[in-house]
Order: sequence, then C-alpha cells, then structure tokens
Amino acid sequence: MRYLNPETFLNQSLVQYALHCSATKSVKALAALGIEPEDLRDLLQMNGEDIARLTTVKESLFKVQFDQELWRRRRSEILVAGSDRQLCNALIAAGAPRSMIERWWPTRHADYAHLRRVWGTAGTGRPRKATEEEEQLLWQEWSAILAGRSFETLGARDYLELHERTDINLDVIWSVTNGWVSDGCVDSKSRGVGT
Repeated sequence: MRYLNPETFLNQSLVQYALHCSATKSVKALAALGIEPEDLRDLLQMNGEDIARLTTVKESLFKVQFDQELWRRRRSEILVAGSDRQLCNALIAAGAPRSMIERWWPTRHADYAHLRRVWGTAGTGRPRKATEEEEQLLWQEWSAILAGRSFETLGARDYLELHERTDINLDVIWSVTNGWVSDGCVDSKSRGVGT
C-alpha cells in the first residue's frame, strides 16, 4: 500500500466525513466544515475514483483545530473507557461468560470469541457445576465483598475481585451467583449452601 502523507489522509477522511454529513443531513456539521454550497455540490458528485485521486493533493484542504476546552471537559469520561476496556479484558482472561460481559459491555459474538482466543480462554461449553466447598467459599467471599451494600450494587469489579479471592473460574461464579439471584437466595438466612 502506498504511503499517505498526513495531509492526504486528512483530506480523504474529511471529504468522506462531509459526504456522510450530507447524506445524514447534518447541516451544523457541514457548516462547521466551512464548505460553500457550490463546493458541496462538487463533492457530492465524487465517486470512489475521485476520492482516491485526493492522494495527489499534498496540501490540507481543511483547517482543523483542536478544541482544548471541550477535551478538558470531556477527558475524564473518555479516558474511563480505557479502564473499562482493561476491566473487560481482565474478566475475559478470568473466564467470564459472554452473558456476564454483555451485562456491562454489549459485545458481538465474533468479538467476544476473538477476545477469548487472545486471552487464551477458549470456551469449553456449559460451565461445570461448583463443588460444595467452592459454593461455600463463594458465599463467604461474596458476603465479605458486599458487606454493607445492597445486592444490586454488585458490579464487574466485584466479580473480578470474587474470582481473585477464590481462584474459581468466572463462568462457574456467574452460574452459581445467578442461581442464587433467580432463587431469591441472596442472604444467609434464605440460602442453603450446597442445595
């Protein structure tokens, strides 16, 4: 593939963005690009070959400016996505089933399967049943993690912590804890270990 200088890449990307804005009638976005109606008509007539010929334009057709104020306002919520991705990967590496991952991160089956292969946790079918000792350990650690909190506050990090405390695969943990929830047995009085 031929190397594209930064200006060429920018030109192609922003022309395609302008075409997308036009197709979706994003008038504000088009106005922000500063494209006059006459020039927009020319752009709308471009086909794939015309867009490819933008590689011959070595100067930038657009003036791009970074909005530092907006970035600083939105930075924390954007960068949280990175830590979320790390948490998701840690859960998958610990054997989290797709239903667990999908509770917090909608994931296509192909993407989930790929991540399992990447982290070396290829699926083994249905989760095995927990032993009575594992279930008792899970209940003990589960209760410790959730001490002083309502059951509904259980999150992805809690499941990872439960895995780290017990060294039980997350597909087993997810199966057991969902069984407790569906049975309505989420406190020590209503739950019988090993039943």
